[in-house]
Amino acid sequence: MVSACLEAYRATSDTWWYTEAQRAFDWFLGWNDLGLEVYSSSTGGCRDALHVDRVNQNQGAESTLSFLLSLAELQVLQNTLSSFQQPIAV
Repeated sequence: MVSACLEAYRATSDTWWYTEAQRAFDWFLGWNDLGLEVYSSSTGGCRDALHVDRVNQNQGAESTLSFLLSLAELQVLQNTLSSFQQPIAV
């Protein structure tokens, strides 16, 4: 979802898509139906899923890679945007 929203933002320059990308990323950090973090800052891993009442305890490679790729994509875009907002030193 993060990748798709960021690609839509790049294609349209509509900030709504950028906001939605951030919102999708926030799902990992607890902005989900259960209000529970899926990403674990203590292990650096990411849980695989949400159950009806809890977080799945498995930390799989796919989940962790999804988190890290989403984080990296957001960071690259934020760095690009901020570099265009700052004046160039002469």
